[in-house]
Amino acid sequence: MKITKRQLRRIIKEEKAKLVKEQRAGRREGLDILEELRMIGVRDWQLMDYLVGNWMSGDDAYQSMLDYKESEI
Repeated sequence: MKITKRQLRRIIKEEKAKLVKEQRAGRREGLDILEELRMIGVRDWQLMDYLVGNWMSGDDAYQSMLDYKESEI
């Protein structure tokens, strides 16, 4: 079955919209968890220490922070 360029563009646009929507939902959930942790007294630096210590190497964490800093400027 052949599809036209127009159909392909529409399919790509729809799939991209789904991915963007999923990313937003995941970000919102992450921010909600961060707020809950703050409400029970967890400090941002404690969470960062945990994430870096358990999920990222020091180099990866450093590069991620630099990338974030550059994106915010």
